[in-house]
Amino acid sequence: MTPLRRRVSRAVAGAIVGLVGVLALPASPAAAHAGLSSSNPKDGATVQNLPGEVVLEFTEPVGEPEVEVTASDGTVVSDGDPEALGATVTEPLATDGPSGTYTIAYRVVSADGHPVSDELTFDVRGGPPPGDSVDTASSGDSSDEGFLGSHVAHFAIAGAGLLVGVALVGLGLRARS
Repeated sequence: MTPLRRRVSRAVAGAIVGLVGVLALPASPAAAHAGLSSSNPKDGATVQNLPGEVVLEFTEPVGEPEVEVTASDGTVVSDGDPEALGATVTEPLATDGPSGTYTIAYRVVSADGHPVSDELTFDVRGGPPPGDSVDTASSGDSSDEGFLGSHVAHFAIAGAGLLVGVALVGLGLRARS
């Protein structure tokens, strides 16, 4: 192998190692998703009566909020559309609901465009027995697309870089022969 070919092969190998290194770096803080920092009522809390609203506080401003509060018997107690003001989402609730465990299911879109969803629960001690309400409508799907689904583009770029690297190494080895 001539000295020129060795230098070219080393340069190609260095470029491949550099590309793989850049793709393996963690995402910058600007690509971080919003996280729930607090809620009222708090996750797992017990309250005497159903509150008039649920308040969710996030780590950054969010948009497109979807919130559904449901009693253990399936009664939906969300009363109107949630309102997002910066990092705070407020969902009004019906004036009363049955005693028992309530689930707060939420989905918001973080500043980087990725959906974030989760569920919290709280218990209500007072109120009518479960089953006295009749509103059991559902507001739709609040599922999260998951880690893999939200990073498809990142994996595609990494895969393309890997294929280019393998092709360049293959060409370098072929040129040696």
